[in-house]
Amino acid sequence: MGTRSSQAPPRLWLRHALLAAAALGAGALALLAYETGALNGLERQTVDARFAIRGAQPPGGGVVIVGVDQRTLSAIGARPPIPRGEYAQALDRLRAAHPRLIAIDAQFIGATNPRDDGALLAAIARDGPILLATQDSVDGTLPVPANVPGARGAVLGSAAVDTDPDNVLRRMIYAAVRLKTFAVVAAELLQGRPVDPNRFPANHAWVDFKGPPGTFPAYSLIDVIDGRVPAAKLAGRTVLVGVTDPVGKDVFVTSASSTPMSGVEFQANALSTILDGFPLQPASDGLEIVLLFVLAAVPAVLSLRLSGLSALIAAVGVLLVFLVAAQLAFDSGTIVSIPDAILALALGTVGSVAAESYVQRRQLRDLQAVLHLLPGPSDFFVSYRRGQSELAANTLREGLARKFGDDHVFMDTDAIHPGEQWPRRIVEAIEACRAMLVVIGPQWVEARGSSGERRLDDPEDWVRREIEAGLRSEQIVVVPVLHDGAGEPGRDQLPDSLGPLADCQSVQLTGRDVDRWIEDLAQRIQKGRMRGLGPLGRSASEQPSTPA
Repeated sequence: MGTRSSQAPPRLWLRHALLAAAALGAGALALLAYETGALNGLERQTVDARFAIRGAQPPGGGVVIVGVDQRTLSAIGARPPIPRGEYAQALDRLRAAHPRLIAIDAQFIGATNPRDDGALLAAIARDGPILLATQDSVDGTLPVPANVPGARGAVLGSAAVDTDPDNVLRRMIYAAVRLKTFAVVAAELLQGRPVDPNRFPANHAWVDFKGPPGTFPAYSLIDVIDGRVPAAKLAGRTVLVGVTDPVGKDVFVTSASSTPMSGVEFQANALSTILDGFPLQPASDGLEIVLLFVLAAVPAVLSLRLSGLSALIAAVGVLLVFLVAAQLAFDSGTIVSIPDAILALALGTVGSVAAESYVQRRQLRDLQAVLHLLPGPSDFFVSYRRGQSELAANTLREGLARKFGDDHVFMDTDAIHPGEQWPRRIVEAIEACRAMLVVIGPQWVEARGSSGERRLDDPEDWVRREIEAGLRSEQIVVVPVLHDGAGEPGRDQLPDSLGPLADCQSVQLTGRDVDRWIEDLAQRIQKGRMRGLGPLGRSASEQPSTPA
């Protein structure tokens, strides 16, 4: 075999530099998208998808819901809001069951029937503390129950919620204006300490939804009033009372489901999230930035190690692994940005492909400069084994044809015209060419025919006959072009007539060795011309006299 250069190709640094620039550029653009929130809309949708994949979780915090549902409305014969006297009866029934906290997600603003208002205020004073939802305002006024400021037993929490731009409710807020929100106040009453506002960056915190509507235990308000709910179902629990019938219009589309969720059930999820210690948190900015640049660099690293198609397949594999890891992280309580990460990987892939394409075009120009002394038609003859190396051979032919023209490259699939005698046209093309490029894949040596015999051992095999003809001519430079990890065939693997092929120094046609391929190919052809000998300087004694 010919000797190999121990030094890197002169322009290998260019390829590395371009790939590094592509990775850094992709990472910078993805970081810009992350910092500006350009893909936040897509990110919110991926959060919804991750909730759906995770599925419903056991409801925590000992929270139960008492709903003003269709059965309650039918029994009372009213539409929301129902008479306040009904809530008064429910409060007495609930307090008798000894719950940890009673909270009503209904606003008793302004006066109604004096009798009902009086019954409600008396029940609140008797059964309190009772958390009541109310409105908050910037003018300093605060709506209070039945126009009674400082009503005994009443604790107020803002009923405010903040949907995202797509009208989906995903996060809770700490305070609307002056008043803390309903779930925050409920948590403070239960825990006996303030909720840390720092857990609400920019006044918002992700709600760790336990599941779609219906996940939390729920009872009908009319059943509570009539004593049909056993006290054991309510004892020691946090009871949230609110309208669950859609007629009340207090419903929201949430991350948990596209089916609208009642406001009181959203409050149950928000309260459970606080009591559980805010288990769902976005990944830190530092981790996100590192992840973006790592994913942006993945295609460049793969391009250095694998051929083009293999690198692309590997990049898709990396994407799938990342998506699985992001879901597992979500299941463990960490929200990793998916769209920004996919953008980094996609931009890195595009940049790496562009870098590889530029390097190949530049090296083909270098090859053209070296081979400008090769005049005449079909300067290059591409020999390959059908069924094994069409892709590599076509890649080689197309690159040479773009630089030298179609008439200067012969390949049997497109250079033989209809009506020509195939064997004679092959011989003529070989005799006229100046360089024979023998494309060798991993199965080239062991390829077998229908009889089970190795094809190279068949004297009539056309690949063998092509190479024999090329090796016989002192005017032809024969260059083995290896692809997809194929090794150089040894003399002991070849028929005697192809033995000299083992002495021809090969070049690799792979994504990471494009530089070496160009340099080796140019040097071998140039070497054969300068010495005036056969391919790669074979002596006359090594030339086969006749084909097998």
